[in-house]
Amino acid sequence: MTDHDEAKVRRVSRRGLLTAGGAAFAGAAGGVVLGRVTAPDGASVVAEPTPRPELSHVSPAGASAQQTIDFYGVHQAGVDTPEQTYATFLGLNLISATAQDADSVLRIVSDDAARLMAGRPSLGDTEPELAEIPARLSVTVGLGHSLFEKTGRTDRIPAYFPAIPAFSTDDLDDRWSSTDFYLQIASDDPLTLAHAQRMIVKALSTLTTVSWVQPGFRSPTPANEGGRASRNLMGQVDGTVNPLPGSAQFDTAVWTGGDPAWAAGGTVVIVRRIRMLLDEWDRMDVAAKEMVIGRRLDNGAPLGGEAEDDPVRLDVLDESGLPVIPSSAHVRIAHAESDEEMILRRPYTYDAGFIDGVQDAGLIFAAYTADPRRSFIPMQQRLADKDAFNRWNTTIGSATYLIPPGCAEGDYIASGLFA
Repeated sequence: MTDHDEAKVRRVSRRGLLTAGGAAFAGAAGGVVLGRVTAPDGASVVAEPTPRPELSHVSPAGASAQQTIDFYGVHQAGVDTPEQTYATFLGLNLISATAQDADSVLRIVSDDAARLMAGRPSLGDTEPELAEIPARLSVTVGLGHSLFEKTGRTDRIPAYFPAIPAFSTDDLDDRWSSTDFYLQIASDDPLTLAHAQRMIVKALSTLTTVSWVQPGFRSPTPANEGGRASRNLMGQVDGTVNPLPGSAQFDTAVWTGGDPAWAAGGTVVIVRRIRMLLDEWDRMDVAAKEMVIGRRLDNGAPLGGEAEDDPVRLDVLDESGLPVIPSSAHVRIAHAESDEEMILRRPYTYDAGFIDGVQDAGLIFAAYTADPRRSFIPMQQRLADKDAFNRWNTTIGSATYLIPPGCAEGDYIASGLFA
């Protein structure tokens, strides 16, 4: 049998294993599972290569290259996971708009993610060696409104998953708009990330097309010692005011409630592509930049404070009786008054080079929330109406997805949607 024939058999075997009703998942963390199928000439073909012994490399980011994140659990990984250095965001659309194909996508992605996140090759992995260094790989799966519409499931859309309107300051490009499926793949090793992306996209190639890909990165070094937030291209300490994973505040702000039951323990993500007008920003002096943002550039402390984590005091006045944090400052406008109004910010920098001599760079801003009607939408409306920072950035892409909860071993993401 030729290499081409063997590859074809592997693909057919994988599709049959994972899309059949009640498909079994061989995703256990321990042990080796070898899937064998019979080729047309009667030969036995190994569908999954034997994993190699673990290595003891150290990733460039300083984290253990062998560190893994469990795919299975109450919540999907990649939301409360400490941010990895690299991330790629993908939007995919179904080729055939059927519930059966949509369910098959979720089965395949879940199986691939469970294996790859454990440092094991996916079924039919053509470069299994590249799966041996997971480097905190995570794969997060989201569902777009169009998926519910195409598969006749609009009655299953949760009330807390509304369409996000365009705002007056947006200049949206349709190529970055919502799709049927969303994948967020992140790792501390860019080669690991690229391999995982390639294997998952290839496994879904008969079911989906890739509408857009948005790669991003962040500094592996916090802006301040002991802190969690790093700097963006404008030099700002970005992501300071975030709920702490595992806290009651985080649970309230991020994870969805129990109705509907199949989506309980998930979240909603709004992915905004924000272009920074860096050349114009560079013309400002430090004092002016700090007045626009409402924070010091050297350490991220709110104006009137000394440290990054100091509370934002909106009532403090300066010697002339004016607010220390100006009325149009970004942090004042974005300030949440309650836990329900908070969002989880996971920003990544993008740099797409130059277009007509102007740098196309900024943030892929992923905002997670339990209910954007109470948090993201009113906050973004305030920013559009009053934020002084609007002059130096433009949102050129916006997409919204429901992130279903995690799953137990032997199950797959959003299995209740098509049950």
